[in-house]
Amino acid sequence: MTGLSGAALLEVLSAAATNAGLALVTAALIIRGLHARWHRVEAIHVPRDGAHWLRWHTTRYEIHEEVWHPPPASAPAPGADVIVHYHSRHPEQWRLSTPHRPAWALAFCGAGLVLLGLVLPVLQQA
Repeated sequence: MTGLSGAALLEVLSAAATNAGLALVTAALIIRGLHARWHRVEAIHVPRDGAHWLRWHTTRYEIHEEVWHPPPASAPAPGADVIVHYHSRHPEQWRLSTPHRPAWALAFCGAGLVLLGLVLPVLQQA
């Protein structure tokens, strides 16, 4: 039974890290592409009838209103700006955080693995 030599093992680890990194970066790009129709806009906080509403303009210059549910723990002042992310075709789908936020973590980890995979063979020669 023969084992892998140090150089061969390093080459296998380098290839695995590079391929895994490229897969993560590709996944991050796909996730970002799927959320391409989400837009960021400033909405206005409007308290009405005991409920909190958010009002913003869509990409088609229509005024859209949605109930802010669940209501915020500390409600901003009436007329305060709130950042909203909404789907351009379905403005009733909205959220306060970026819908593609996990994609940045995937891209960062993937870039790190690609960099590690490219640096490992160089370290072996040094």
